Amino acid sequence: MEEILYVKIEQNIPVKKRTLTFQDIASLYCTNKKIVQKLEKEIFYTLPERGSQKTMFTIGKVYEGIHKIYPNLQIENMGEQDFIVDLEMPDKKEKGKTAEYAKTILTALIIFFGAVFTIMTFNEDVSVHKVFDKVYEMVMGTAKTGGSVLEFCYALGLPVGILVFYNHFRRRKRKNDPTPIQVEMRAYEEQVNKAMIATASREGKTIDVN
Repeated sequence: MEEILYVKIEQNIPVKKRTLTFQDIASLYCTNKKIVQKLEKEIFYTLPERGSQKTMFTIGKVYEGIHKIYPNLQIENMGEQDFIVDLEMPDKKEKGKTAEYAKTILTALIIFFGAVFTIMTFNEDVSVHKVFDKVYEMVMGTAKTGGSVLEFCYALGLPVGILVFYNHFRRRKRKNDPTPIQVEMRAYEEQVNKAMIATASREGKTIDVN
């Protein structure tokens, strides 16, 4: 019976070394365990000392490397056709915690004031205060002269609604579904990866079979 090797490769693979084995870039499965054990230790590619830390490969390059070791082995691809190897080199100088905290605080302030400005602009555009005044007058029968329970509930409901919507209201979530932000971040990462792969292919920088 002919052996079949199943190969699954993710779209973006973070690595921390330049000499890559097949185990570093792919998940391998075969009924013959010896084939997998041997391939996982074999070198797939050695990244150059200088150059981009993101390198694009095609699945054909993987096939080529495997067939050099097992020429007659049948391969089934279960993952991506093109993929990115992202070399994550450790910083020579570790950044202090103070700088990290400062960046976090600055980012939080920018987001906070940006959100405040957006909400205020929206309220002015749709004249929320006039709507509240009209509702108060219709219910109470008199014109509103100051703040009311409507403004209080609106101001309280905004942050509570945001927290509930983004599934961060409690430390222990009722469900393990990803939040809307996480979904958008994953979609953004996927689009960036596809754009990088397409750009590398057009510029002839994708590493393919020789």
